Amino acid sequence: MARRLLGPQNAAAVFQAQNDSEAQDSPQHNSEHARLQVPTSQVRSRSPSRGDVNDQDAIQEKFYPPRFIQVPENMSIDEGRFCRMDFKVSGLPAPDVSWYLNGRPVQSDDFHKMIVSEKGFHSLIFEVVRASDAGAYACVARNRAGEATFTVQLDVLAKEHRRAPMFIYKPQSKKVFEGESVKLECQISAIPPPKLFWKRNNEMVHFNTDRISLYHDNSGRVTLLIKDVNKKDAGWYTVSAVNEAGVTSCNTRLDVTARPNQTLPAPKQLRVRPTFSKYLALNGRGLNVKQAFNPEGEFQRLAAQSGLYESEEL
Repeated sequence: MARRLLGPQNAAAVFQAQNDSEAQDSPQHNSEHARLQVPTSQVRSRSPSRGDVNDQDAIQEKFYPPRFIQVPENMSIDEGRFCRMDFKVSGLPAPDVSWYLNGRPVQSDDFHKMIVSEKGFHSLIFEVVRASDAGAYACVARNRAGEATFTVQLDVLAKEHRRAPMFIYKPQSKKVFEGESVKLECQISAIPPPKLFWKRNNEMVHFNTDRISLYHDNSGRVTLLIKDVNKKDAGWYTVSAVNEAGVTSCNTRLDVTARPNQTLPAPKQLRVRPTFSKYLALNGRGLNVKQAFNPEGEFQRLAAQSGLYESEEL
């Protein structure tokens, strides 16, 4: 099949016709491009370097505004506890993150840390939550393409007044005889009231028995009562008081000895020793000569009447 060659004039006419056709199609092409364009991205043209003389295409650089992928929920934390707020944000270039508490910037210090993990997670860490940390937190992420914000509420539950247990007075060591009763007493101050534990030689003491009972009142007085003490009750006793604020303990010693057998000696028999005295023979009528020469019989008669005896030990 024969082909007709185009001369310079005919070639120019063809190129002109192609240009007119492209000019007619350009409005439709521009409208289609505007529909598919992503509004969040920005395109920036950059001139080629001198070394890229042969590359006539412009280098395009895109920017994406920050977008939060994961955000924390509102929190309620006890005062004095550890707390952290984790979130993840995307954007190009990587956005800078700032925190604000009730409109005031949050700075890193001994109690607040701001860290970023290798996986791109950001965290605001509270080493020890204080009452002043309560409020509305706003997190702002910024880059060249824009910024994004989220807010989270942190409520701090006030820590009730607490005080670790302490002894006002401690139990004293005691020594008792078998069969007696003994009280080991102390007084403890603490808020809230502590739980009490008694041990004997590192073994728990069992209360509410017929012999061993534990009593305490609102003033903190504690009494361990042991009835009918025996040898097994002897040893080292440890009392411990525990509450949410702390613990304290104290040791005391209980010694139990056998009761001695005390027998009273039998009273000595008193013997009457005759007293030879001539005065025993005197009476209201004078001297009785017979009794004067036999005073022993008269002495026994008088001693029997008066109930008096003369001891040999005198």
